[in-house]
Amino acid sequence: MFLLLVQLALLVLVARLAAEIAKRLGLPAVVGELSGGIALGPTLFGHYFPNAFAVVFPPNVEQFHLLDAFSSIGMTLLLLLTGLETDIRLLRNLGRAAFIASIMGMVLPFGLGFGLGYIVPGSYLTEPSSRTLFALFLATAMSISAMPVIAKILVDLDLTKRNIGLVILSAGVVDDTVGWLILSLIAGAASHGVVHVVGLGLTVLYLGLFLLGAVFVLYPVLRTLFPLVTDRFKTSDSDLVLVIVATFLGGALTEKIGVHPVFGAFVTGIVLHQVPRLRRETVERLESFTFAVLAPIFFGVVGLRVNLWLLSSGHMLAIVILVACVGKLIGCSLGAYWGGLRFWEAASIAVAMNARGAMEIVAATIGLSLGILTPQMFSIIVMMAVVTSFLAPVGLRLTMPRVRMTEDEARRILASESTGAFDPSHLRVVLAAGGGANALAAAPLAFGLAQKSDTPVKIVHVEAQHSWWHRLFLSFARRTPARVSEQIEVMRTMSDGQSPSIARARGPSIGKSICDEARGADLIVIGSAEGPSVGGPVVEQVVAEAPCHVAIMKGGGDGHQAYRRMLVPVDGSIGSRLAVELALRFAENSGAELMLAIMTERRPQAAAYVDVSGTHPAAESPISAEEELARISIVFRASPVKPNVMHLAFDPRTSPVAQAVEKGNFDLVVLGTENRAVQHRLFFGYENERLIRAARVPVVVVVPNVGRLAASARSPH
Repeated sequence: MFLLLVQLALLVLVARLAAEIAKRLGLPAVVGELSGGIALGPTLFGHYFPNAFAVVFPPNVEQFHLLDAFSSIGMTLLLLLTGLETDIRLLRNLGRAAFIASIMGMVLPFGLGFGLGYIVPGSYLTEPSSRTLFALFLATAMSISAMPVIAKILVDLDLTKRNIGLVILSAGVVDDTVGWLILSLIAGAASHGVVHVVGLGLTVLYLGLFLLGAVFVLYPVLRTLFPLVTDRFKTSDSDLVLVIVATFLGGALTEKIGVHPVFGAFVTGIVLHQVPRLRRETVERLESFTFAVLAPIFFGVVGLRVNLWLLSSGHMLAIVILVACVGKLIGCSLGAYWGGLRFWEAASIAVAMNARGAMEIVAATIGLSLGILTPQMFSIIVMMAVVTSFLAPVGLRLTMPRVRMTEDEARRILASESTGAFDPSHLRVVLAAGGGANALAAAPLAFGLAQKSDTPVKIVHVEAQHSWWHRLFLSFARRTPARVSEQIEVMRTMSDGQSPSIARARGPSIGKSICDEARGADLIVIGSAEGPSVGGPVVEQVVAEAPCHVAIMKGGGDGHQAYRRMLVPVDGSIGSRLAVELALRFAENSGAELMLAIMTERRPQAAAYVDVSGTHPAAESPISAEEELARISIVFRASPVKPNVMHLAFDPRTSPVAQAVEKGNFDLVVLGTENRAVQHRLFFGYENERLIRAARVPVVVVVPNVGRLAASARSPH
């Protein structure tokens, strides 16, 4: 155990330092992690300091098995994350170019690799009688691309939103899935170095049953369990535990049927990617631990097995790298060019798909463990993975500047960079029921915001948990559950697109239970308690403990209001920016008119000007309407909705916004502000409180979750 902990510490430390150097050189982290493992192995540390190497890594099979167990877990979770990054839905829109590039990028390397396997000297084979199996394995290893490495290279070069990036990802999905399927068949058929026809047939049959079970059993089960685990379990990270359990069981099942467990983990990841309630935060936590700890251990252990001194002259290494690169580059280029792409676009696809990275290393590890590869050939394939992973980003930096960007690409990239706090395609909205007329008035807003989202609105009703004597007293009083059920049914009928999900809960604290139900959501929409101001005990607790932004509706109604003209006061605060973005997303989906009331201490006619130099009068430096909107929020850069703008001078004696509401015939005011209460009651500032009380139309108060805004600002996405 002492040696194991020392070995793990060294592997993680050296791999992390080497990965840092690789990233600073513009290379994938996997190149550095592999290099760190090779440096710790017999190539450097073991060669120049053999005595110290024997102390730290003794030639003891049982000791190495302990380290290998950690490596196997890392390899399994690495393939899980690869599956989680593999979007099978891309295949529905797979273009002709991506399909042909993927097929040609596998067929040609497979053929060249198979031919090479038949002519390599016998010293590179474990057994001359198993040359066919060796050739099949080498051909498959050469045809697989590294989906995680390719995806990370595209992210690093900011190419995931380009058309060419989508083509590369689509081709990578086909390449990875087909390649691992073939590799699993070969690994399952390998028994004592020969191919048994009956065993191969049974492996194919069992593998087909496993894939059918993943589609028709695993996916429905996970789709049912994830909402239950996420919403009902009180222990944290329960959904992460479910991911790990499903992965280990999937790997165990494929191991049982004679296929390597990494394929079961890969398929489980693909299935999990389709589960709508899988939270991105859960995947990020898994990625953090796997990429920081387990993957470096796996790559380090691979490096420990690599001994470059066994390659002697290096002629075979050069031949393998040349054949692998020629097969991928020519195959993918011809396929993409045949599919209708231009020369530099086809070249970009080819150099990206040439990256082998972790997938080649996993394949080599499988081949070594099955006795198909000798240590020499294992080292050659690992070095081929390192070299091709190094060449991919270098090649893309040379080819991508010559690929023309279309107008459609430019618009899509601008839209993705201008989502703001509310991504319309992934917005998760929780609507609290049971708040009377104000809750019904909030429903059109909630459904309007989530109209284009891939996640339906979640209607939540929490019933207070009372003692037995209180329940006895309530049995003689007027009952309300029937009215709440009627309200939920009214809300359900208001959804134009997806049917909302219904969540009912019971707890001693209604506000806390609502916040628990809103874990993973982006916005809670809740009706205020009856009264002239915004508040109430439940609303106050929701604002205090909400894990996301909160929108509080004040303004009764029957739930069928048509908010056609909205006014948003803008004072430069975080809250007003959030209110602007919320109102804009609603206007995009509903077609409502949007008016921004920009508050200024200067005269209204001077409000559209800024003093750029700091020395000239403000009126001498005009700015355009587009620039003014972009300064309010980045969402206006790509939104088709262009709001009207009025400039209101601040007046401490009156409320200019309230006067504008009365004169402008608006039917909804969207007010963004933070809770400034020192005590328990909500307080949004004197001017805002005056506006809320004076307004004769519904008012929605948007309260930002500052921590969530800060986290999204730090996110590279």
